[in-house]
This record gives sequence, structure tokens and C-alpha cells, in this order.
Amino acid sequence: MKTIRIISFAILTFAALSSCTKDNVNPNNELAAGTALKADAMVPVSDLPQAVLDYVAENYPDLTIVKSEVEDNGHFEIKLSDRTELIFDADGAFLGIDDDNGDHDDYGDEYLDIATLLPAILEYIDVNYPDLSIKEASMENNGQIEVTLDDKTVLIFDANGEFLGVGVDEHDQDGDGECEWENGKHDEDGDNIDPSELPEMALNYLAETYPDLTILHAEIEHHGKYEVTLSDGTEVHFDADGNFISAEGKEDSDD
Repeated sequence: MKTIRIISFAILTFAALSSCTKDNVNPNNELAAGTALKADAMVPVSDLPQAVLDYVAENYPDLTIVKSEVEDNGHFEIKLSDRTELIFDADGAFLGIDDDNGDHDDYGDEYLDIATLLPAILEYIDVNYPDLSIKEASMENNGQIEVTLDDKTVLIFDANGEFLGVGVDEHDQDGDGECEWENGKHDEDGDNIDPSELPEMALNYLAETYPDLTILHAEIEHHGKYEVTLSDGTEVHFDADGNFISAEGKEDSDD
């Protein structure tokens, strides 16, 4: 799925994490009228609509969520532990499966032959980025055309070839080259794990305290602690040995 979002006059804020690289913007490009920010902004599983959590828990009880993103059109893209990708609308209603194999509706982007790009796009790049070549191009599912140059600069055009903005890495919210959760809830990127990898003490605590809930996401943070998200959106934290530290419900995170 795409990783760029267009903003012409205002900056929208989304949570983002993972590895970062800054895209190179041509400082001499006086025609640049917009700024592009990421589209697929990663969000904590606990921040997903409850309808999404309920759907996954009911229909995929043996799987966990390993990645969750919100797209520029407000849709949520959920990647499960078996690599299935589910698409939900902004309210959490299930829309379909993103599958490039043709078995399901495809909610992804369509790669374009560079030779078929509109003359207006090719002319813009030739004038403003004369020393760079086009690495790849794609038609995003919102109808915009995303062009990546060989220095990783990303340019966004509308369907008519009009320039809209320059891309910024999807994981670098403020463009400073560093990654962070912008909402302050998470200050570190953890590694996804299978719930069976949690310490026995943590598993016992979850079974006794939340017997009617299932684990939708589990990760080990870089400092060795564990974070678990349950099917009602509750986040439970444990230390490296599996001792309970704290729990935060969805209503708490919304305050």
C-alpha cells in the first residue's frame, strides 16, 4: 500500500514509528506548491476502532495483528500474522482483503510503466530534477500518481499530471529524520512476537485477569519489557520476567 500523503496548506498529524530515512527534496524547485506527508501512518493496535478488533478476534481467533496503519482516505489496513491484509473503513466496517494475487478485491496501488507517464509529469521532472531519473511509478488507490526518483525523492501528481507535492518518509512525522510516536503514547518501536513467546507468568496473569478476551497483538520492546493488546483494546505491560506493570484501557487512551 502507498506511503505518501498530500497536504497543501495544513499538516495533519498521525502516529508513526519504525525505521526512518529522509527523502531528498530539490531545494531549487520553486514550483513545488505542496508538501507531502505519509499516508499509511502506523497506529497502535489499541487505537483501532473497536469494530476492527472485534472482527479480527471473531474471524481470525488464531492470528494476531502485526501491523496496523491508517491511510489518507481514513481507511485502516491491518496485517495479520499469516500475512493476510484486511481493509476497514474509518468506522471499522470491514471492506475486503488486500490481495495482489487476484483472489480478492485489490486495495493496493497499481505499478505504472514509466513510458506511459503523462507528458506533463515527465516534463516537470525533466525541468525540476534534470540530474535524476525515474526509479518507479504507481497509481495510488486515491487516483494520484506517485513517482519515485533514483535518489528516493517521491513526487506526487494528480490524475491530470499536475504536481501536488514532495514525499516525506512515512515514518518521519515531522521531517527531522527521526522516528517517533507523535501522540506520545509510545516512545519506542518493539518487535512483534507470537503470544506463546510471552513469559509464562504474563500468560497466567492474562488468563486469570482477562479470561474472556483474546490477545490481538504482542511485542517485546527494546528494553526487554512486553506489551500486549487485548481484543477490547486494553494494553497490558509486563517486565522482562513477565511481572505485571500496568494496564491501560481504550477509554483511558482516549482521555
